[in-house]
Amino acid sequence: MSNKKISTVRGMHDIYGTSFFKQRDIIESFIKVASLFNFTPMNTPIMEHSEVFLRTLGDSSDVVMKEMYSFFDKSDDSITLRPEGTAGIARALISNGFTQNLPQKYFYYGPMFRYERPQQGRLRQFNQVGLEFFGKGSYLEDCEVIRAAHHFLIDLGIQKDVVLKINTIGKLDSRKNFIKEIKNYFNKNKKKLSSDSLKRLDRNPLRILDSKAPEDKELLETAPIIYNFLKQEEIESFENVKSTLESIGISFTLDPYLVRGLDYYSDTTFEYTLKKNDKFAVLAGGRYDNLIKELGGEKIPGVGWAAGIERIENLILKNPSIKLPIVLIPTNEKYMNYVLNISNKLYFKNIKNQILDHFNLKKSLKYANKINVKIALIIGDEEFKKTKISYKNLESGSQFTLTEKELFEKIKNE
Repeated sequence: MSNKKISTVRGMHDIYGTSFFKQRDIIESFIKVASLFNFTPMNTPIMEHSEVFLRTLGDSSDVVMKEMYSFFDKSDDSITLRPEGTAGIARALISNGFTQNLPQKYFYYGPMFRYERPQQGRLRQFNQVGLEFFGKGSYLEDCEVIRAAHHFLIDLGIQKDVVLKINTIGKLDSRKNFIKEIKNYFNKNKKKLSSDSLKRLDRNPLRILDSKAPEDKELLETAPIIYNFLKQEEIESFENVKSTLESIGISFTLDPYLVRGLDYYSDTTFEYTLKKNDKFAVLAGGRYDNLIKELGGEKIPGVGWAAGIERIENLILKNPSIKLPIVLIPTNEKYMNYVLNISNKLYFKNIKNQILDHFNLKKSLKYANKINVKIALIIGDEEFKKTKISYKNLESGSQFTLTEKELFEKIKNE
């Protein structure tokens, strides 16, 4: 057997310490906002039948082409680790018969999996929060999910660092005409396209629109614009989205080249990107009116968004408030029953505590200082005889003896 040190799988990280607590705070903030907007929690499996994603994400998308973790199980079924959350929620809507009672509003959080090149804020196993609104397709639903995103980012304290970009990519018929036109345009200018965009030209020309390559950006200056291909009702719906956002004080910039990378999107698309780096999307989403139908259900409109927890974590400068434990230090094993009794009482008062079983005062205090504990409760011979506890403040060095009643009064006022 090899003695080589075992490491994590590339692009998959352990989450611990400050990072764990930051991510916990992000999730808690998300749950608060989603609940206040009356979204219902839902957990879907991290594995789905591959067709859930093949049917919905589009066989020309980067996710399906090169990023899905798929395998055949022992029954020879093709299974995929979920690369995103929306398709699974849509499948659950159909599987559980929820399509008969609309609207349905759900929120979720958990791990997603994509075989991508690991980089800052982008891992192969990453965590997302997201919400989905299945209703009647009204522009007000678009504004509702954007409003929830707006409040979420405010709660996190990062609203000042991001900008909201919005666009519409129209419905399927309008988009087909637009794609035909831009494909002709890019084919005429093939020699000027970047190598990545050349690969996308036949497979998914829409993706060229959000290319960040300088040569592609130059071509986009004279490229056809989606708005010239939209029907009147599509234009009116988007105008309503914009005017509603303006009326409630949510600022945005119009980006006619903002398309989403998955085939199920239609009409409104949006992204919150960093002001100082518009390649870095913090939260993104849009409308997907054909998704449920693609999965074998009825034609039920939906709109939603997702945000990467690791990406948000990198933007939060404030360290989370971590409540330090009180440590209980018995100097001899024979005092353990007394110490366990005190520990239980602390537990029932929701006070975080840990018993140190070194049975050596010096070693225990050294460990307590190492984990930044503020308060140590010491039980030695004298304390045990008098049914008392020595209370030591490790920051100030002060120490005094208390009865149990005095102890809980002291802790309550700390």
